Amino acid sequence: MFTKRLTILALILGLSFLFSCSSSNDSNEEKAGNIELIQPVVDQSLSRDVTPIITAQTLFDTKDNYFIVSVRSSEHYALGHIPGAINIPWTQIALDENLAKLPKDKKIAVYCYTGHTGAIATTILNVLGYDAYNLKFGFMAWTKDATARVATPFDEDSDANDFDVETKVNNPTNTYELADPNYLDSQDPQLILKKAAQVYLAGNPAPVITATVLHDELYDGDTSDDPQIVSVRSATDYAKGHIPGAINIPWKTIAQKDNLEKLDPSRKIVVYCYTGHTGAIAATALNLLGYDAVNLKYGILSWTKNADVRVAKPFNDDTDSHDFTIEKNQ
Repeated sequence: MFTKRLTILALILGLSFLFSCSSSNDSNEEKAGNIELIQPVVDQSLSRDVTPIITAQTLFDTKDNYFIVSVRSSEHYALGHIPGAINIPWTQIALDENLAKLPKDKKIAVYCYTGHTGAIATTILNVLGYDAYNLKFGFMAWTKDATARVATPFDEDSDANDFDVETKVNNPTNTYELADPNYLDSQDPQLILKKAAQVYLAGNPAPVITATVLHDELYDGDTSDDPQIVSVRSATDYAKGHIPGAINIPWKTIAQKDNLEKLDPSRKIVVYCYTGHTGAIAATALNLLGYDAVNLKYGILSWTKNADVRVAKPFNDDTDSHDFTIEKNQ
């Protein structure tokens, strides 16, 4: 009898030890950090076969297929907007009450002034699971009404420079740990990304840097605060000419882990493309992932006047702008 009791007691103690170990292991299991959870989502969003940009003519022809959002200020929305468009200023696009206004079962056309901040809003919506497209060249592609446009289009005389370019391929020599943002104590990538977008936009980000400001930073004689320059154009077009010192990571691949390891999370990053549109996509993606990135306004068009290096052509009022109907708030 005594032996039987000892056997039962030993069994109970053994089971207690087993469950305590199991509980301890579960509680000590390391949770995935924010970057581990959101990096694959951002990468998947950027690497889609579809480029999230729509022309004014295409939007006009297929307008009924799109839910249209003006991300200009409410004041400028009142001066003129695409018929049927609702207004959500771009810095407020990730707020819960504004996201609730948007459909997930219909394509969304987003537009701003010139295409830059529209690309920011579009990128955020796409990583959050919407199907959004940025209007190329913004509202100025839809209307020629200067009062409604507010902003002025790219001007060769005032916006373009003739700064040096190089053709030497700059291969990164260092690799870095990925940025380590801590937006939210959650294992849900969508909740984390929404918070990341809210944090980024609440910081009143300067969405672009001009070529003259960037040039001054690079050639002020102090290299300690120089930003890291990334051309997000194709490898072929990068080889035709790029900003001196720039490395090349095409925009669709900017969120891949091996490419993020080429970026120094402790430095400011300046991203540039052709006209400013895909550069804004890449810069937004990097900011969501915890990097300090800014987009070069008007892309390589603002850095050089060399047409062979530019590849793309700047906005042309005769060919890129239309005189489609707009609504104005009375």
